[in-house]
Amino acid sequence: MELFDKLSDTLVTVSRDASQKAKDLSEKAKIRVDIKAKEDYINKQYLEIGRAYYEMHKDDPDPAYVQMDLIKEAEETLGELKQQLGELKGIQICPKCGEQVAQDAEFCSKCGAKLDIFEEE
Repeated sequence: MELFDKLSDTLVTVSRDASQKAKDLSEKAKIRVDIKAKEDYINKQYLEIGRAYYEMHKDDPDPAYVQMDLIKEAEETLGELKQQLGELKGIQICPKCGEQVAQDAEFCSKCGAKLDIFEEE
């Protein structure tokens, strides 16, 4: 009978230890998720600060960061690529609001801006 009591105690102890380890692992996983979420939040805030700084200083004659010129170049290329895609799709992008309008439209249907139409001769 003593053997069964020892075995029973051992099983209870092992079960309790396993349960505690599972709880600990679960707690650690939750904390890791919380840490990752907070790090993502902080990085998003950094991006917003950078975007705000860029918008405030993008027209400065001598930008403080070389990346500002790189962003300007990338935005120009992006605009050209969007224009090329629009031409292939038979649309143009309103330069004022960014809305897609028909290639032959003279005015934007969203904001009413006059669109420059370059007709082929």
